[in-house]
Amino acid sequence: MRVITRIVALASVLFAAGPALLVPTRAMADDDELVLMREPAAFVDVIDAFDDHDPFDLDISIGYVRTWELGRIQREPGMGDPEDRRSREWLDVADYSREVNQLVFGLDVGIFRDLALYGRLPLILSDDRSLSRIGNDDPSSVLLDRSSAPMPLFDVPAGEGFRSPTRSGLDWVSVGLAWSILNQQRDPHVPTWLIMLEGRFNIDEPMRACRRAGGDVVCQGGGSEPGISRGTNALRFETRGSWRDRYVEPYAGLAFQIEFPGNAADLFTQGGNLAGYINQRPPIQGRLTAGVAIIPWEDRQHWQRFSIDLRFTGDYVSEGRDYSPLFDALGSSTNPYLTSPACEGVTGGATCQAAGYEQVDFTGLTDTQAHARLGGQITLELQAARYVRFGITTAIFHSPSYGLTQADACNPNASSDDPGRRGTCRSGIINPHHRAVIDLPGQRFRIESLTQIDVAANVTAQF
Repeated sequence: MRVITRIVALASVLFAAGPALLVPTRAMADDDELVLMREPAAFVDVIDAFDDHDPFDLDISIGYVRTWELGRIQREPGMGDPEDRRSREWLDVADYSREVNQLVFGLDVGIFRDLALYGRLPLILSDDRSLSRIGNDDPSSVLLDRSSAPMPLFDVPAGEGFRSPTRSGLDWVSVGLAWSILNQQRDPHVPTWLIMLEGRFNIDEPMRACRRAGGDVVCQGGGSEPGISRGTNALRFETRGSWRDRYVEPYAGLAFQIEFPGNAADLFTQGGNLAGYINQRPPIQGRLTAGVAIIPWEDRQHWQRFSIDLRFTGDYVSEGRDYSPLFDALGSSTNPYLTSPACEGVTGGATCQAAGYEQVDFTGLTDTQAHARLGGQITLELQAARYVRFGITTAIFHSPSYGLTQADACNPNASSDDPGRRGTCRSGIINPHHRAVIDLPGQRFRIESLTQIDVAANVTAQF
């Protein structure tokens, strides 16, 4: 009887204490619940204003970027039998290298909820370019103009090779608007989706083709100031989207950029918008981005987060008039086939102006072939506190072989009743940008492949 009484008493105690025993279990479950920070990955983050408990946002950033470009310049053989002028073989000319050091200043200002105004200003500390011999091979024979008394188009001396002057200064400034149409952190049932519209405006003097000659700088047209800016303005549109699921946030983006000649208009269209010109603007660029941000650690209470950003990019660069890796070498050439002005029509022995045609100087810009560029990057980002964020990035991009000089002799899309403008063109009219010594099949240049490596670090102050 005593045993039964004790069992009943113990059961009564356990029944009464049951809810209390379950409370710690529920608390532990609550502690394991994942509570995310409101901010999405940096790729799709748009700062706010007039938000709950956060009436105004301002981000100020500064970053350092170091870039290396490496490639090999080649030329078609194109001598003797016309059969040899077909693009079956390319001869090595020189190794191309470029090293750029720059600081990038950024400012983001919240205007309203998920709407921000931003600006970027890169300051180029140094931009060095060179062409060097491949081993001990002298490329002079490959660089001949292939006339009856051949001369090289440019020289690649032994030792230091061909060197461009060091450039520095401000290239462009950009101002843009970013709008997050959908925000997963406001509505967990929708992805984050934003659009961006950006304008870029040239600042400093446009680049001029120059070379180092001993301790001096010799530039096309005289003088010794090489300039730094591309001298173009650009319009860029981009859309981005992401979806966060606990510790990962995959994302994607699509961007388009169109450049227009700014204060370098004379380099792109000497004499105005002549009807014979085929390419009057730099290439149009498109970019497809796909990646994922991995967030292995996050502390919302202390506004801290560590993320690993893995990103792949695929670029398309259209045909256009551009600053190629041979810009300085060809533009500062002393070869008469490049220093003599071209004419937009056949003069019949008279001067170009006397015949009523525009005269066009060669500035170093060339028509470049459309090509692709693939790349990947990894970024480590640390949100150390509410008001400061750090990031380091390393990236690599690769472009397969593409042509550097390929301006057609005639523009088939233009017409004229003037036989002088038609010249020997079977259709269309003469293209004044065409230089036979570098643009004809058998004499063209290309870059076998181009590899770019970026290393960057940045810090952002958030208010």
